[in-house]
Amino acid sequence: MKNIKIKKKINKIKKKINKYDLYYFYKNKSIISDEKYDFLMKKLEKLENKYKFIKNKNSPTKIINYKFKNSFKKEKHNFPMLSIKNIYNYKELNEYIKKIKKKIKIKNFCCELKIDGVAISIIYEDNKFKKAITRGNGIFGENITKNIKYIKDIPRKIKTKQKIKNIEIRGEIYIKKKNFYKLKKKKNFSNSRNITAGTIRQSNAKIIKKRKLSFIAYDILIYKNRKIFIEQSKSIKKLKNFGFKTEKNIKIYKKLLDIKNFFKKIKKKRKKIKFDIDGIVIKINNKYHQEIIGYNKKYIKWAIAWKFPSEKKKTKIKKIKFQVSKNGIIVPILIIKKIKIDNVKIKKINLHNLNYLNKLSLSENNKIIIERAGDVIPKIYKVINSKKKKINIPKKCPLCKKKINIKKKIPKCKNIKCLSKIENIIINFVSKKGINVIGLGKKIIKKLINYKQVKSIIDIINISKEKLIKIPNIKNKLAKKIENSIKNSIKKIKLSNLIYSISIPNIGSSLSEDISKKIKSFNEFIKIKKNKLKKIKTLGKTRINSIINFINKNKKFLIKLNNNINKIIKNF
Repeated sequence: MKNIKIKKKINKIKKKINKYDLYYFYKNKSIISDEKYDFLMKKLEKLENKYKFIKNKNSPTKIINYKFKNSFKKEKHNFPMLSIKNIYNYKELNEYIKKIKKKIKIKNFCCELKIDGVAISIIYEDNKFKKAITRGNGIFGENITKNIKYIKDIPRKIKTKQKIKNIEIRGEIYIKKKNFYKLKKKKNFSNSRNITAGTIRQSNAKIIKKRKLSFIAYDILIYKNRKIFIEQSKSIKKLKNFGFKTEKNIKIYKKLLDIKNFFKKIKKKRKKIKFDIDGIVIKINNKYHQEIIGYNKKYIKWAIAWKFPSEKKKTKIKKIKFQVSKNGIIVPILIIKKIKIDNVKIKKINLHNLNYLNKLSLSENNKIIIERAGDVIPKIYKVINSKKKKINIPKKCPLCKKKINIKKKIPKCKNIKCLSKIENIIINFVSKKGINVIGLGKKIIKKLINYKQVKSIIDIINISKEKLIKIPNIKNKLAKKIENSIKNSIKKIKLSNLIYSISIPNIGSSLSEDISKKIKSFNEFIKIKKNKLKKIKTLGKTRINSIINFINKNKKFLIKLNNNINKIIKNF
């Protein structure tokens, strides 16, 4: 019985970490702060070390659960390109150095900035650029060679008179702050790392050129003699001679206290640096010693990353509002006194569920500390003065005023005509993960609903220019543009996007993609049976039931939607 409980606990943590990895590596999004992620990873490591009877060969503590994109060729690294473990304080640094010194006498350490970008490996043959591969899962990466030519910092030829048969340069692709903020004005990108990761995987060359990515080199590997450069610091000097840009803030230290002071100094001047950094990297300077210390399946052991803590700010809850999600769930929204974290203005926080609101005992006028999880999503880090006042669940829907249904402590609006539900369903339908309609935003959708021009996603795909111009501030030219954009999106729609777009409870874009791989058409999806869904490894019992219940409840509507889509494709 005890073993079953432990196994469940371990699997629960694994599931969480795998979810965060999927968002980070595949969707280029951070939905958790680095500290919280590393806390989970350490917790899992401790449990796995304590209870060794639980097999953990594919655990996230052992391997990077990286999901490869089909648009890029998967390629094996000549040398593993592994991750670096994170630490968050001086005590952890001290423990790491002590462990290293038990194995070998270390003379000094090379301290570098940890650039918040995407690590890549560049191969040169006979001094000429051959190919570029992303880190991937450390063993295999994605071949992004065709996109690298648009990054000016990467030389097409190494500057040297000596002919080098094979050489591998490792470094970081990133975006300068000034270029990131220019792009952010046009489109709401969450952070510089996400935009870099998304850009290098682009298929549109114009987008890659426009975004002006940069590159900094930090290591050299030569196949016949990997240890040709005895010291890390000398490798960096050689990279500069070869024509690569290198980082200026590189220091060699013997003492831990010097490393601590370097960390403090960099943290203080962080905002003045031209690109985003999230800490410093401390490497054993001697390359022979690096080889002795070695690595495991996931991490190199001869380096550690001392990360900056995520920025936190104090604020006050002004008001607690409730809104209706696309699935009818009543969601609490905290309206807070406006704060700014990393140049991002925050004035509200989505709590996702009422249980969390009551668990934190939040009420109006509470003082709270906010952090941006993974420098993206604003979340509550700490409640300063909780008044332990229970929030009353609204008895009626905040918008349609119909009675709320409470099942398993989750309040829901069951009114299928609720305008808030319809609005969120349509927003999800036309979103980038959905059918991806360019030019049809939240404001226009809200107006279309309020002016009774649309009631469902079928109305959206069939909307005419004549209906659109009935909306204030929508002129003939914009109406025609939106109409064509919808038709274009329908014509190009992928099956996975269509499955995601219809707002099935508990089914996100990743699972929609997994489902689409097992079927040939949307018509086949409408007819899908439980047995076929059970063959999809990523779907559990709850999600299978969610899909089947959704299809059974909406079958007539889904058939009508499918017929309308086919009609548009045929006539377009």
